[in-house]
Amino acid sequence: MLPLILMLFTFWIILSGKFDAFHLGIGAASAVCIALGTRRLLLLPPAIGPAQTHPVDVVPWLRLLLYVPWLMWQIVLSSLLVAVVVVHPKMPIQPRLLRFRTHLPHDLARMTLATSITMTPGTVTLDVQGDEFLVHALTEKSAQALISVQGEGSMQSQVLSLYNTDRAAHSEDV
Repeated sequence: MLPLILMLFTFWIILSGKFDAFHLGIGAASAVCIALGTRRLLLLPPAIGPAQTHPVDVVPWLRLLLYVPWLMWQIVLSSLLVAVVVVHPKMPIQPRLLRFRTHLPHDLARMTLATSITMTPGTVTLDVQGDEFLVHALTEKSAQALISVQGEGSMQSQVLSLYNTDRAAHSEDV
């Protein structure tokens, strides 16, 4: 739980930019409260994978430092795409519901994918049932980040590589 507290506290410092005792104290207290409040999630065993591995043990902290900037860049690109669609005179939206399966190694990896999809403008995760995701995409291009001809979208690929799994993800349109 200590790595999570340190990560949350560091994130607090980066976002707040305040270094006085009051703000550092509030940041530390918030990090501890969030870690305690989410410890039940962190104690869940993975649904697939090695027997009873602790999910925090499967989080590759160094690879996560590479994933976060990649996700931020995807959010920027998607924001620009949505802005172009909204200001375009013909509003070329092509809303789609996508249903796809992915074989991520545990619930934490599936949660990472679902959250990443929802954080990216133009896509929203509507439902997750086991390995099956239901996602709304605003445009064809935003849908392509989730699916591709090879059966694996770039976001799924990034989450798969984040958790160092070589299982294939399979997709299908609804």
